[in-house]
Amino acid sequence: MRIEELKRRIKEFDKKVSWDKTDIKQLIEFMQEELNNLKSNSQDTKRINHLLTDLLILIMQAGYKNNTNFNSEIEQWFREAQKSIK
Repeated sequence: MRIEELKRRIKEFDKKVSWDKTDIKQLIEFMQEELNNLKSNSQDTKRINHLLTDLLILIMQAGYKNNTNFNSEIEQWFREAQKSIK
């Protein structure tokens, strides 16, 4: 699935269940909670996969709230990262 398609599907789902009203600060708190859970479940692959998916969804939610263009941001990230390769 492409990034923009994922963002669109999450946004549509969020509207159906009223999660679209969650503000970015609260989303960041949820992200921190998921990161903390990752730390304490670092040996459980199935749990890690679930938590990483939760984090991805939270990131996409914050992204659509902030009108983030992930495609261009990722391209920019790779351009900058490329500079560090010697």
